[in-house]
Amino acid sequence: MKLIKDIPLSPSLVQTTDSLELIKKQIGGYAKKKDYKNAIILSKKLLQRAQQQLDSNYISNAHWRQGYYFKKMDLLDSAYFYYDKSYAINLKLKDSIAAGDRLMDMANIQKSLGDYNGGMITATEGLKYLEGSMEVESISGLYQTISVCQKELGHYDEALRWSNKIFDLLKKHSTANITMANLYVLKNTRANILALLEKYPKSFDILKSIAQDTQNSDPTQYARAICNLGHYKWMQNPNNPESESLLLNSLQIRQDLNTATGLISSNVHLAEYYFETNKSKALDYAAQALDNSIKINNSVAILESLDLLLPLKKALGQDVSDEAILYSKVQNNLEKTKQTVRAIYAATKYDNDNLEKKNLTLLAQVAIKEKQNILALSTALILMILIVFVIYFKNQQKKRERLETAYKTELRLSKKLHDELGNDIFYLMTQLQKENPNITDTQDTQILEGLDHIYKRVRDISKEYTAIDTGKNYGKEFFTLLNSYGNHKTKIITKELPPDFWEDVTAEAKIEIYRVLQELLVNMKKHSQATLVAISCSKNQKQLSIKYVDNGVGFSKKEHHLGNGLKNAENRMKGIKGNITLDSKPNKGVTAIITFAM
Repeated sequence: MKLIKDIPLSPSLVQTTDSLELIKKQIGGYAKKKDYKNAIILSKKLLQRAQQQLDSNYISNAHWRQGYYFKKMDLLDSAYFYYDKSYAINLKLKDSIAAGDRLMDMANIQKSLGDYNGGMITATEGLKYLEGSMEVESISGLYQTISVCQKELGHYDEALRWSNKIFDLLKKHSTANITMANLYVLKNTRANILALLEKYPKSFDILKSIAQDTQNSDPTQYARAICNLGHYKWMQNPNNPESESLLLNSLQIRQDLNTATGLISSNVHLAEYYFETNKSKALDYAAQALDNSIKINNSVAILESLDLLLPLKKALGQDVSDEAILYSKVQNNLEKTKQTVRAIYAATKYDNDNLEKKNLTLLAQVAIKEKQNILALSTALILMILIVFVIYFKNQQKKRERLETAYKTELRLSKKLHDELGNDIFYLMTQLQKENPNITDTQDTQILEGLDHIYKRVRDISKEYTAIDTGKNYGKEFFTLLNSYGNHKTKIITKELPPDFWEDVTAEAKIEIYRVLQELLVNMKKHSQATLVAISCSKNQKQLSIKYVDNGVGFSKKEHHLGNGLKNAENRMKGIKGNITLDSKPNKGVTAIITFAM
C-alpha cells in the first residue's frame, strides 16, 4: 500500500511572503469548496513554512490538516500517517488534549477499516490524556468509538456499558457543547445496541424520538432513524407491517439526498428484508449496495454487500465467480491497508512512548522532592508486583504443563487407537472373511460392514490427533490443513502470510489454533453446505486474530447450542487466554473470530 505523502506544490499557490495565518485562511477556502487536493497542497506549504520558522504548533496543525483532508478523500492510510505525525508533536509539546484528539482520529480510521480491536486499543490510549478534563465532546467521542467496536465484535453488553458512560458524562456536564447532529449519532448507536440485546421497546422509543425531532429539520438524521426503526421492527417480527414502508421511505429520502453511505445502509437492510421472501428483489438491493460501496471505495461496505449478494446469486442459480474473486481481492486490499496503518503506528510508537516516559520522569522527580516517603511506597509496590508476578508465572507454568499433558494424552490415545484397537478390528474382519470367504448371510454381511465402518472411524479419529509440527514447517502444515477441506464443491480462500508470521507464537498456542480451525472446518463439512470459506490471519504487537467466514446455512443463535466440538474449541482458546466468538443467522453463513494475546 503506497502512502500519498508527496503532492508537489503548485507555483501558483506558493508565495514566499504569505504568513502562516494567511496560508491557514487560504486552506480553509479550498476546504469549504471541497477542493481537498489543493487544501492538501497548501497544508504542505504551511508545514514547510512552519518548519522554517520552528513553530511546533503550526507544524502539528499542518500535519493534522493533511490527515483530515486525506480522510475526506477516503485515503485512510495516508490520513492515519499524518494524524500520527501530529500526535507525536503534541506529545513533545505536552499538549494532552490535542494528543487525545489525534488518537481519536486514528481510532476512528481503524474502526472504519474493520480493525475493531485495534480501534479500541487506540481509543483507550486516547482516554489516558482526556479523562478527567472538561473536553466532554472528545471524551464522549472516544467512548463512542469503543462502544461501536464492541458492538461490531458482538460484545453487546460491553457496548451498552460504554454507551452508558457517554450519557452519564453528558448528564454530569449538561452544559457541554455537543452538536445536535453528534447527539443523534450517539442516540442512534445506543438504539442499535439495545435492539441487538433484544430490548426492542427501549430501542424503538429512542428512534421514534429522533424521528419526531428531525422529521422537518434534518432529513439525513430522520432517514437514518426510520431506516433503523424499520430494520429492528423486522428483526423483532419479520411479519411486522410497518417495516417495509419505513425502509422504503428511508431509501427514497436518501435517494433525494444522494448520500452514498445512507444508500448503502438502506439497500443492505432492504436486501435483508426481502432475503427470504423475494430473492430477486433482494438481489437488486444488494447489487445497489455494492455499486455505492464501490463508488466510495469502502472495503468494509463492499464485503458486507457481497455477503448478501453471493448467497442470493447462488440461490437464484447465477454465476458467483466474479463476485467471489472481488471478495477475495477486496479482503486482501483491506488487510493490506490495516497492516499499513498498524505499521505506521508501530514505527513511531517506540519514540512516542519514550517521550512520554521522559515527561513522566520529570514529573516524578518533582514529586520525589516534595514527598520523600514515595521511595518507601515505591519499594513496597515493587515487592507486591514481584509477588504477583511470581504467582502469575507459577500459574502460567501450571497451565502450560496441563496443555502439554493434554497434548501428549491426545497423541497417546491416537497411537493406541491406531496401533491396537484399529489393528484388532481389522484382525476380526480378516478372521471372519477367512472362516467364511463367500459370505452370503445377511447378518454376517452386516457385521462385516459394521466392523469396517468402525475401523474407518477409528482411523479418522487417529488422523485428527496426529502430532503437529510446531517448528519452521508450521505455516505449511497450517495451510495444508485449511486447503485439505476444499474440493470442487467448497472453495477455501486463504491469504499468504509472511514467512515469520508464526515466529512469536508459542508451540502450545500453535497446537490449540490448529485444533480449533480443524474443528470449525469439520463442522463446516458436516453441517454448513458452504460453497465458499474465507480465512484470514492478522496480528499486531499485542494480539493475533483469525477470521473464519463461510456462506453456508448458518444457524439461529437463539436456538443453537454448542456441540461438544465447539465447546472444546472454546475451552482450548481459554487455555491460552484467547477467545472465540461465533456469529450466525439462518441462511447467512457463519463468522468466527479467534483472538489471543501475544
